[in-house]
Amino acid sequence: MTRIPALILVAVPGLRQATIDLATKIEEKGFSGIYGPSLGDSLALCEALAFATHEIHFGTSIVPIYFRQVMDFASTVSFIHEVSGGRCKFGIGVSHAPALQSRGISGGKPLSDTRKFVEDLRAVPRVGELPPIVLAILRTKLIQLSEEIADGIVFAKGARSHMASSLSVLSKDISDDFLLAI
Repeated sequence: MTRIPALILVAVPGLRQATIDLATKIEEKGFSGIYGPSLGDSLALCEALAFATHEIHFGTSIVPIYFRQVMDFASTVSFIHEVSGGRCKFGIGVSHAPALQSRGISGGKPLSDTRKFVEDLRAVPRVGELPPIVLAILRTKLIQLSEEIADGIVFAKGARSHMASSLSVLSKDISDDFLLAI
């Protein structure tokens, strides 16, 4: 059986209902997943997908960790994870300077900020079970960190010509459940 890849969807203003309708068709066609990038509110898209779809897995490919408070993220992703029956993945990353500046915020140190975010997220009390956490990565040290603290990686602007080198950083005994989104 041929495996159909996952797709990226963006719910832009004026086309949000059409995007959800398209997601149901994507599920019917047997695609392996639907993921939302940092454009727009991908967590809102995931919440809609939790109710509009029934079997397809979905998640954020990247939500910048600086955009909301950790407790807010934990409450939201736990809710989506629960009502979807565990079909959601929470993809996070540090984003880039122009996206942060457009919101009047600035980033810090990607490695230590990501580690602290995941620790703080998992420490939020009474929110329920969290979805698998996927790191949007760009550099070798974040690939290594993902194996230590996350449930997968999605390559942010990964170059195919450099992919073999990037993937060589992962250990050979990586879990089959570890998401590799290239």
